[in-house]
Amino acid sequence: MKIACHLMARPLTLGALLTVALMLCVPAMQAAPILPSALVTPGGPAVGVPLTSAAAGTLLASLVAPFSFTTTAGTTSGTLTSAVYRNPSGTIDFYYQVFNNLGSVTALSRESDTSFTGFQTWVAFRTDVVGPFSATSAGIIPVTADRDASATTVGFNFVPVPPGTKIPPGTTSAVLIISTDATAFTAGNAEVIDGGTQTVASFQPTSGVPEPATLALIGGGLLALAAIRRRTVRG
Repeated sequence: MKIACHLMARPLTLGALLTVALMLCVPAMQAAPILPSALVTPGGPAVGVPLTSAAAGTLLASLVAPFSFTTTAGTTSGTLTSAVYRNPSGTIDFYYQVFNNLGSVTALSRESDTSFTGFQTWVAFRTDVVGPFSATSAGIIPVTADRDASATTVGFNFVPVPPGTKIPPGTTSAVLIISTDATAFTAGNAEVIDGGTQTVASFQPTSGVPEPATLALIGGGLLALAAIRRRTVRG
């Protein structure tokens, strides 16, 4: 109501209308990711994963998903805990932790996450207690991380050895972090891999830009305001 009253009292110029349109249609410049962290690029080389103790920010969602897969060696099972945090810079970070059950027949070599298409990604890990995650002072740390050429998947590798030892039965990984330039999230997926694999529910970033239908309504409204402005000036 305040906006409508303002327009009636003092019509906007066409230049001002265009400025409003640009403000609505162009995403705000994104803040820096959690630090320290390493940028992973689509199809680029694997990178080392730095340790961080930066503030986690605000917990937005968390999920514990069981996994189990069977190979010729037998069954490997455990849980994958994932969470979403809004970090102090305003962007979204995705957290993961793998627990490999003591009765599993194999160690786990990789944890990967989708889908990050359309967003920049940085990686890090932490070993302190945060949110829904376990104390990880003895957690297995990732050796490298990478992003596939399609830009969809970001993965953490726990081989080769040394220093990686995979994630043996009865142990937990460090807390793995994918920091993004996204400002919103939705349902996604994660995988645990070694010989066999299973996909479980997790989270992924999503765009905060208005959808095309919304932008069309905004554009139509601005054009109508411009037409009213022209008629007012001519009258």
